[in-house]
Amino acid sequence: MSYNTKNAFITCAAVSVLLLILAGPIHQVQGLPSGAPEAACGSMSPTLGHSVNPQQSSAPYVTTAVSDQTNTAVTLNLRPNNDQNNFKGYLVMAFDVNDENMAIGTFEQPSNGKLMSCGSSSMNAATHSDPSPKTSVTLKWTPPPNYSGRVIFRTTFVKEKTIFWVKSESQTVTFTAPSTTTAPVTPKKNSAPSQFVSMTCGNLIFLSLLIFLVR
Repeated sequence: MSYNTKNAFITCAAVSVLLLILAGPIHQVQGLPSGAPEAACGSMSPTLGHSVNPQQSSAPYVTTAVSDQTNTAVTLNLRPNNDQNNFKGYLVMAFDVNDENMAIGTFEQPSNGKLMSCGSSSMNAATHSDPSPKTSVTLKWTPPPNYSGRVIFRTTFVKEKTIFWVKSESQTVTFTAPSTTTAPVTPKKNSAPSQFVSMTCGNLIFLSLLIFLVR
């Protein structure tokens, strides 16, 4: 290899390494414009373990949860505190207050988002489907059958690709399982004694008549 060829090879390799270093940060944040991936189910973070950290301040967004009159469903509203804090992405799940690891219940298909399946359950998370600025997102959630306990909703809000708040919490919602007690059953009266008395009296009368005729 000639001296010029060797220098050209070294220069090319150095430029390639530099391009790789510069390209590295581009892949650090995996906040996808079409919604959170299922790999984010555990941490609820769009960074997927890379170096960009979530904001430590209180989120400028709120998740309100209102149960219906029958206490069988919850309407969620995700919104900013003011008009200056539009968000582009979100990921929301429901948890029993005593178990923060397993998302419970099911979401209905939102008009401006999509559903996810985290863990062994299905449709237990909801996320955005496009990166457009959002001022409000409304979702409907249903608890597991016969569920009794307190539920808290945790939401990750994404303002920009590197600006996000993870697991912002709502107020808790209490559910009471429907009662399964049944009305007491009134036992039927036993008619056997009265029948026995009637049969005995009939037999005695017949026996008396027979004795009278024999005499």
